[in-house]
Amino acid sequence: MLRQAEAIPSKLLPFNAFIQVIDYSQRRHVGLSGDLKNMSGHHPRDLMDSGLNFAIDHFQKDDFKIYNETVFGQVTQFLQKTPQKDHGDYLFTYSYRSRKADGKWMTLFQQGSYITDPKTNLPLYGIALVTDISPIKRDHCMIFSIDKKGSESGLFNHTNILTNHYFPDPEESQLSRREREILGRLADGLSSKQIAAKLYRSESTIVNHRKNILRKTNTKNVAELIRYAISKGLI
Repeated sequence: MLRQAEAIPSKLLPFNAFIQVIDYSQRRHVGLSGDLKNMSGHHPRDLMDSGLNFAIDHFQKDDFKIYNETVFGQVTQFLQKTPQKDHGDYLFTYSYRSRKADGKWMTLFQQGSYITDPKTNLPLYGIALVTDISPIKRDHCMIFSIDKKGSESGLFNHTNILTNHYFPDPEESQLSRREREILGRLADGLSSKQIAAKLYRSESTIVNHRKNILRKTNTKNVAELIRYAISKGLI
């Protein structure tokens, strides 16, 4: 598994990264390769010798609460309803914060797959590429997605199955005054072009606001957004 992961060309990675293999039955890392020391300040031996508790201890507590109580449950539900023979066809992606050896926080992007128990469909092993994306990720929003690998070659030839956004800081998920105004106009049936004309803004600005509204509400389209807004009393 580790040799297969190491075949990823390092020149494609713009930031520090390492590859990990986790044995969930023993709750420990069984393989590490890459730039963990320069990336986090932690020696790989610390991670290997201390089991998953070391990683959990350095997981930002609010992010871990969301991961532990929500995200991992979605992973197991998806795996249990998907034929076990197909599990290797899917990529699971997370972003979260982890504490470095110097006490500073870094935002990690983790993408990988699972080898599962044929009887329970639950993870036995996980292999993932973990990248420090702190230079480009400024907010605290956690991203979780499931993608099906494409049949053709290519790193980005995937089909998205699910994408959710979670906000450890509730204030980051609140709609701004402008976003609430646009939400109301969408509920009235107006298009982005019509909203732009009424608010004296460019259409691209309204489109960007719409994307942010969908992201904050974890909805995929306007119909889902309106149902969500009604259920939450936003309109």
